[in-house]
Amino acid sequence: MQKKVKDFNDNRTCHKKPMPVYARILDIESEMGELAKEYLKHSRYGTEEFELTESFKEEFGDVLYAIISLANEVDINCGECLDIALNKLKTRMVNNNTMGSGK
Repeated sequence: MQKKVKDFNDNRTCHKKPMPVYARILDIESEMGELAKEYLKHSRYGTEEFELTESFKEEFGDVLYAIISLANEVDINCGECLDIALNKLKTRMVNNNTMGSGK
C-alpha cells in the first residue's frame, strides 16, 4: 500500500513536496472528521444500527490514504509500526486485561 500511495503522490503537482508534516497531520484530522460525520449521518447520530455504506468506505479510504501519506513523508514503515502497536496491545491485555493505556 505504501508504494501505491507514494507513486500516486509523486505524480501530483497540487501540493508542496515534501508536504510539511503538520499539514499531513491536519489532513488526517480533517479526514477523520469526515469519517465520523458519515457514521453519525448513517446511524442517525447513534440512534440506529450502523450499516456500512459506500460513502463510509470512501471516507475510510481517505483516512487510510492520509495516514499512509504521512508515513511515507516521514519514512515510517507501516507494517513495522502495526507490529509494534499489536505487541503493545497484546502486552497490555496480558498485564492489565485492557487495551487502554491508562493515561
